[in-house]
Amino acid sequence: MFFNPQAIDKAISDIQKTIGSLDVEGLLLVREDLQAELAIMAPTDTPVRNRLNRIQGNGKAHAWYQLVPNLATEGLFLGTAPSNAFFERGGLPNATQASYKYKSAPYTSLGDMIVVSFFDQMAGATYADVKKLQTKIKMINTALIEEWAIINGNSANPLQFDGLLTQISTNTEDAGGYLFTLNQINNIMRKITLLGGKPQAAIMGYRDNQHFSELILSSYYRLFQAGAGALADVPAGVAITKWVSPFGTIDIIGSRFLPNDGSTGNIIVIDDKTVLDDGNAVQMVDLMPISSIDLALLQTAYRTIICEFTVLQMTCESFQGKLINCGSTEAP
Repeated sequence: MFFNPQAIDKAISDIQKTIGSLDVEGLLLVREDLQAELAIMAPTDTPVRNRLNRIQGNGKAHAWYQLVPNLATEGLFLGTAPSNAFFERGGLPNATQASYKYKSAPYTSLGDMIVVSFFDQMAGATYADVKKLQTKIKMINTALIEEWAIINGNSANPLQFDGLLTQISTNTEDAGGYLFTLNQINNIMRKITLLGGKPQAAIMGYRDNQHFSELILSSYYRLFQAGAGALADVPAGVAITKWVSPFGTIDIIGSRFLPNDGSTGNIIVIDDKTVLDDGNAVQMVDLMPISSIDLALLQTAYRTIICEFTVLQMTCESFQGKLINCGSTEAP
């Protein structure tokens, strides 16, 4: 094999330049992006935040077009109905434009503060260790705050963005304060499917999640263990994390941010995978992803803000649904 000495010398020189260092006086890191670190950590208490698609936003506010299905004699369609869609050779279909709502929402600032006092610095092994620990904790807490807002946010408080419960209005079922039935959830998914969506997940509080499991397991079912014989051992517990519904397989997500106070609660059915003109039917838009920003020293305390500027975008509200007023007692 032929070696070029000049090429080898140049490669060595390039390596030396790469691993060299240069001290820069006054260098300051302004912002540290924590989104990648949080994605690896993936706290289990933020399942909705973890699954939603995220895109980069720009400007002072985010604007998008929300698709609205058209009503026709044959049903609901995203544009031209079948009666106008068939045409002769050489002709053109009698087109009906898809309907949209123009929507916009300001970005919401949310986050938490790290304050490492002089005493905390002295009590800890090093200042860096204390700050690193607090950054991790506050990063998780900021994700929990966003998880709450994705479900319960309401712009009636002008500092918040509208969450799923606030934005969803088209496909709504009312349990009337009683224990919900599978038929009521199926009705929501049927409405979504008729509008052209594909139900992907049901989000519910832990009490309703327990009732849902009881409804499923009280029906006829069989357990299979892949790659085992007929007499294989089966674990005693059964967790309902996916449900093969009449309208496809959907994920079952338990959330502590859909609490049941002993009276009523809500269940949300979402389609967050269907991709439309402006992205996924439901997604987050980040002007700035979750980040760490150091602030000025104040009375010997180091301060850091963990924050993000974001908003929940619902590209197609008619692909979402909710079951409200789910109680804890049987219907008469």
